[in-house]
Amino acid sequence: MRWFLPVVLVLGWLQATTVLATESYPQRVISLAPHLTEMIYSAGSSDKLVGVVEYSNYPKDALNKPLVGSSVALNFEQIIKLKPDLVLAWKGGSRSQDIAKLRQLGLEVYLSSQHGLNDIAAEIRQIGKLLGSQDHTFQVATKLDNELNKLKQAYQHSEKVSFFYQVWNSPLITINGQQFISQALNYCGAENVFSDLEQIAPTVNKESVIQLNPQMILLGGQGEQQQAWKNSWSEIEILQASKNQHIFAVDADTYQRPTERLIMGLNKLCKIVDQVRVKHQ
Repeated sequence: MRWFLPVVLVLGWLQATTVLATESYPQRVISLAPHLTEMIYSAGSSDKLVGVVEYSNYPKDALNKPLVGSSVALNFEQIIKLKPDLVLAWKGGSRSQDIAKLRQLGLEVYLSSQHGLNDIAAEIRQIGKLLGSQDHTFQVATKLDNELNKLKQAYQHSEKVSFFYQVWNSPLITINGQQFISQALNYCGAENVFSDLEQIAPTVNKESVIQLNPQMILLGGQGEQQQAWKNSWSEIEILQASKNQHIFAVDADTYQRPTERLIMGLNKLCKIVDQVRVKHQ
């Protein structure tokens, strides 16, 4: 099940739907997703964060927060002990039965997620409104919008580079064009060979990757997994990505979470795309 979290993290992101009934700002907040934990820090409200789920590892200070279980196994007893006045949950990863139980316990739940890359700044703004840090989040969101605009202007006329992004190996899972990682790479002038597939995180096979023959392969996963995946693709010499050694491991924590860190780290990803572009010019 170690594959579960990185796969879940890319499955779908919709607009937030829950409106808080209380007029005062929450003072004790629990996050039920690693990317929401990061967003609370981006919102300048980490002092209100009293509980997080497993894999909430950024920034490092989040590792000091009490654990309330995982996205698939919440510790309700611990949640109750922490006395939150707001729980931030994620429609794409938090289980509906868990959300229902939290509400049955009388807890206020904000249900969040996003469609795509441009929703990251909007969601940080929304968290700022919920937690009373609107001025801070306005500055953060403006910075993110400016960064995306800068990249768009820099690469909008660049030659396109085709890519395949691997989320997992067995089954072989990738992303479609509506997923935020794919949208991020679009800003770099890169095009997803599986952009037209209907599912956000579809299962594909090696034969289809070979047929589409991407110029670049990007690998999610972690450490030893990435090396094994790279070795496997490198053996397929008819792939132009293999022939040109354009198979790159990326930091999944950074690029598989819709956060401030993703957008501010996008320039580094664009430079990888540049390496491939130069080779094909």
